[in-house]
Amino acid sequence: MNREIDLDAAERILEDLVAGRTQKRADDLLPGAELVIDGGQRAALARHVRRDTAEPALFWIRPLSATFQDPETRLPVFDPAIVRRRALHVTAARRDGSRLQLELVGGSTVIVQPARSSRLMVLQEFDTWMTTISNDEREGLEALDHD
Repeated sequence: MNREIDLDAAERILEDLVAGRTQKRADDLLPGAELVIDGGQRAALARHVRRDTAEPALFWIRPLSATFQDPETRLPVFDPAIVRRRALHVTAARRDGSRLQLELVGGSTVIVQPARSSRLMVLQEFDTWMTTISNDEREGLEALDHD
């Protein structure tokens, strides 16, 4: 069932999706969300989202790219210069089951849905990496207020 919702409801659904709330675990992997851009390109989403207070139709997210491995620790590593925050300037929002469809100012459509397969693995690697960085760096990334 695809129904239009207001931006307050869209924010709650987006927060639930990126946090993995209301989703079942897949094996040992914690659930989370992925972004689908115009029905094609997909990216895992970090577990934080921020709605801009100055522009309520603007949502900040952090799409995740593939990780690389630290040769010494063998732990995943992400480069904050690459996994930068991204803005979604929303003109309309619709809920379709467990998916959130957002129409953007530029005419694009993005869907946020439960993460699957390789995107779920990237999200797990990002979660692991977040435990290896300083509290200040982690809080800065989670705040989504600067790059």
